Formats: sequence, C-alpha cells, structure tokens
Amino acid sequence: MIRVVDVHGLHSPAERGGVVYVGRAARGWPASRWANPFRAYPGVNPTTAYRTWVLTRPPGVLDRALAELWEATGRGEKPLGCWCVSAAAGDGYPLVCHAQVLADLLRERYGAGTSGRATAAARRTE
Repeated sequence: MIRVVDVHGLHSPAERGGVVYVGRAARGWPASRWANPFRAYPGVNPTTAYRTWVLTRPPGVLDRALAELWEATGRGEKPLGCWCVSAAAGDGYPLVCHAQVLADLLRERYGAGTSGRATAAARRTE
C-alpha cells in the first residue's frame, strides 16, 4: 500500500533513501517535480489546487509521469515523503497534503492498497 510520511526528523542517508520525496527543496532535500507550487491563501486550498493542476496534464504525459513515480516507490513499497505536518495523518480522510493526492492517484491507477473511503474523501475535497 502506498503511504505518505512526514520527512521531519529524517536525517541520515539511509532514512532519506527509504522515502520518495515529493516536496520543495528544503533542508538538504532536492526539489521534486511533484512539489506543490500552491500555497495557502484565503479562499485557496493548496491541496485542491494541486490536484486540479496535476490532472490538467495531457493524459499521456500524466500517465508516464505517474508510472515513473510508481516505479520510484518500488511499486508502492517506499512511501511518498513531504514536509506537511499533516502528511503522516495522511490516509486521505480528509485530504490534507499534496502527497496524498499523488498516493491516491497511484492507488487508482495501480490498485496499491486501494481504499474506497480514501478515494471518496479525496474527491469530496475537489
């Protein structure tokens, strides 16, 4: 099952190597192509904006990028990592982190521990 973890406290190369980082460049972590470009502003939910942004990619481009991400996770063995404090709460109820959007998309495409409740919760936040 694809998971999402908070990367606070992951300092050693071994700890960092066990995570597929999907955040902005920070504290020695390189920027990921999957980093959320949206920030929270009044009336803007950055997670919802991120999901819309990701899903507007041309289908072939999105499919290839998600396939690469799926392979980077070792087909769901490595978790996605993010700085969102709420990332580790991330089982999709409610969707609070952009990494959860990615995990949900991977679950939908690859059936990696699909939880109907998590998927439904993600759709409710759109």
